[in-house]
Amino acid sequence: MLRLPPQEAEQLTYLISPHYPYQRIMLITDGGTNLHETLHDFTAQKGFELEIRTVGSEINLPNPHPECKILPMRLDAPRYNRHAKQYENIFVALKPTQWETQAKEVLPKLHAAVKNAGTLALLIRRDALILRRIDALLEEADYVAVGHVEIFEAFDVVTAKKLHGWGSK
Repeated sequence: MLRLPPQEAEQLTYLISPHYPYQRIMLITDGGTNLHETLHDFTAQKGFELEIRTVGSEINLPNPHPECKILPMRLDAPRYNRHAKQYENIFVALKPTQWETQAKEVLPKLHAAVKNAGTLALLIRRDALILRRIDALLEEADYVAVGHVEIFEAFDVVTAKKLHGWGSK
């Protein structure tokens, strides 16, 4: 597991709007980073709901707060949530090989899960080819305001918004 420096990982929580009292946040992870710990602590402090979806790994938190769920997930599942437009923020931390092979199928399913004006944040190892491809796939999946935040030495944080009335969906 790559340990993200706590001060840098905490900066990711700045993507979560402080203006709304109760938010649902999803993290999709393969267990390759400790981002789940940062989001768990943040959501416990704010009283937000956190759903951690694990892909091919298990995550253990010593004492999860009542609004935290840890569930297994398959990237090839037909949908990622039972109810459309459920999450204000979705964070994704997967291996580059998973992005290479499955980004085209994953991003539209995430689009259906995030609320309008919601934020998608992808933690991706710095690789110019993968990052260009992800940018193009985000636009193809009707995300807007695609940007890159350089918080970590080894990763880019690619952010995108889902806005009502933009795109074809």
